[in-house]
Amino acid sequence: MSIKLELDLYSVWNKTQAFLKKFNIGYLLLLVLALHFLIMSTPSDGYVFDEAHYVPAALKTLHLEAANAEHTPLAKIVVGLSIAVFGNYWLAWRLPIVVMSVLSLYVFYLIARRFLDGKYALLATAFLSFDVMYFVNGSIFILDLPAILFGLLGIELYFAKRYKWSAVAFGVAFLMKELALLLIGAVFIYHILTHLSLKKHLSKVNIQKFGSFFLVLLLVGGGGLWVYDVVYKPTTSTVLVQNINENIVVDANGATLTTITSTSNFTVSNYITNPVEHMLFAFGYFSGLAPTINTTEANYRPPWSWILPIGDVFNSPHYFSVAVTSDNVSKVTVDYVSQVTPTVAYMLVPILAVALWSLLKKSNVKVALFYISWITATYLPWFLFGLFVQRMTFNYYFIYTIPALALGIPYFWRSLPLSDRIKKGALVVQLLVTVVFFFAFFPVVLLR
Repeated sequence: MSIKLELDLYSVWNKTQAFLKKFNIGYLLLLVLALHFLIMSTPSDGYVFDEAHYVPAALKTLHLEAANAEHTPLAKIVVGLSIAVFGNYWLAWRLPIVVMSVLSLYVFYLIARRFLDGKYALLATAFLSFDVMYFVNGSIFILDLPAILFGLLGIELYFAKRYKWSAVAFGVAFLMKELALLLIGAVFIYHILTHLSLKKHLSKVNIQKFGSFFLVLLLVGGGGLWVYDVVYKPTTSTVLVQNINENIVVDANGATLTTITSTSNFTVSNYITNPVEHMLFAFGYFSGLAPTINTTEANYRPPWSWILPIGDVFNSPHYFSVAVTSDNVSKVTVDYVSQVTPTVAYMLVPILAVALWSLLKKSNVKVALFYISWITATYLPWFLFGLFVQRMTFNYYFIYTIPALALGIPYFWRSLPLSDRIKKGALVVQLLVTVVFFFAFFPVVLLR
């Protein structure tokens, strides 16, 4: 008896094409969520990177104790509530971040749909989904993805002309992490560039809109931080003061018999009482870190190396590594790496060139201005810091720029004077390379 197996490649190809035509944002989000769940419990008995700081801070926050005042508090409050529900272990720490990370992809897709056709918007979201740094930071208890989620929501609501709700979203983003100010800056620059007429800016309607937007943003962001300062009473410093008391014992004639010395200790704390003091403290804290960062040639990663193939491209910070030894051979089984994805990160300059060309030709002006505004607000500050302030070694600061690049990749290819078939083919090949790179640096080691 023989069994004959026949593989109809033409049929397989047709079925694959049919599936891809039906593939939508829902399938992509479910896939990314499954990938997050695959690694979320790893490690189950330890922290990844700054989880060592944020988990204790979330626990203190849960018990109404101030902690980690150098960052705004809302993400730690959210995770603290998660710990209250699920218990103090990996699921409670990471589940809120994973959920917000996946939701951020959907909000990003909505933004992309405003500039790109459906399939191109889906491709842009796929580039963001399979960016190594974006995925890794969305799998662990790091503060950036919650801030990015609400920052993206603020952008989407801005384009929907729901300005007050946009301000609410931006205020929440700021409370998640103060670096959300970069995304607020991107919208501010875009708004200025698209309303260059002074007459438009100074119209009564625009002044009222800007005033209400700023007021709501101030009430949510500044007011929320003020409430935290009043309730939690974070401190800028605590000083131990020693009080020495001397009691002189004398006889009936007034002669000194002995001296009894007693010592008492107490602390004096300098409390943060308002949002201005809070942000000044945060700025001072991070400014004070600069002299302590001793970079070497081996770990020097300046901001320009994030977007150009220069230096040791694959020498990125390792958040967590676990090695197992078998037959005297050691292999890394878990490795969280803050690795830029070259097929995404290195597109910044080409997309910027196309955007500038679009402005000269006055075609696709809005998407060009939006891209330029996003890059100016989220990447240029780090570039300038790298030049004039300190050696910026932490390439995960680049995470606020990555969505702009993901949005810009389809825009770049669509802007080139090529046939539609070549454009789509180039996009698909670039995405396939991105996916391969993604799995090469997947935290649970598959290919290394």
